[in-house]
Amino acid sequence: MKLIVVTPAGREKYLRLLSHHVLRSPEVAEWQLWDNCRNESDRAYLRTLAGSDPRCRLKQLPNATGDNQAIGSFFQFCDDPDALYLRLDDDIVFIEEGFFSKFIARATAERGRAIWFAPIVINNAVCSFLLQHLSRVTISGPITCQAMCPSSWAYPNLPEALHPVFIEAVRSGRLGDFRVPDRDVRLGRFSINAIGFFGAEKIALGDTFMPPGCTEEEEWLSAILPAKTDRPGRIFGDLIVAHFSFYTQERRLLQTDILDAYYSLAGLPVPPFERPAVKVRLKDRLRPWRKRKSNALQYHVSLAKE
Repeated sequence: MKLIVVTPAGREKYLRLLSHHVLRSPEVAEWQLWDNCRNESDRAYLRTLAGSDPRCRLKQLPNATGDNQAIGSFFQFCDDPDALYLRLDDDIVFIEEGFFSKFIARATAERGRAIWFAPIVINNAVCSFLLQHLSRVTISGPITCQAMCPSSWAYPNLPEALHPVFIEAVRSGRLGDFRVPDRDVRLGRFSINAIGFFGAEKIALGDTFMPPGCTEEEEWLSAILPAKTDRPGRIFGDLIVAHFSFYTQERRLLQTDILDAYYSLAGLPVPPFERPAVKVRLKDRLRPWRKRKSNALQYHVSLAKE
């Protein structure tokens, strides 16, 4: 069974880190880079990355302009019946040691039972719900079991608290605190930051797997496809990756040193990238002694005492 990683790719500041994790793994037979860049600078880097390793394959479509509308069309390139495909977002910033071989083994053992497979994803609302209730990590604050949770997905507050604790857990050898029992996903949307499926099953399902022109690949793959096939998605609670941010969170998280810390964790220098400016209201500048009232969601994340 060969493993082919596919990534809707476009952002250099994340891809430099993801490429470190993907290309150092001998289990990865191929890495398809789906060109969904938003600007020519990122596209130039993507071409350079594609030429850096013979396993890289650059895939392009004329209607891919950087949003989510065209991603579903890229699944036409998942046409190898002997492959296990693993779709990774370009801002997956951490993949645990030995992940790819374990993922292959686990997916192969569960083949035929589930329609897709996913690890625990740090900063994924449904996975955060599982961590809050089933892991050894203490997470206080509102989290619902919805892919677009109105609290943990819609704002940067949870990942801003969660990422540093996770990074410290990796450094201190306590990644096990984030593991949970396996769980199935049925009749509900799941953010597909990291999701695997078998090429043979995708080919056998034809357009049912991903209809031509589908502009809601996540809704289709995570919710509609399991309903149509009567086979759930399966979350492997003992495998872990980390996802940097959703678009609702990205600006604030890029103002922190969290991305820098993930590069440090990988032993890599931080590439130059533009950080969003922190805006301060004029009245806060004029009256700095007055604390600004805030209705912001409050989260506290901590590891269990040893």
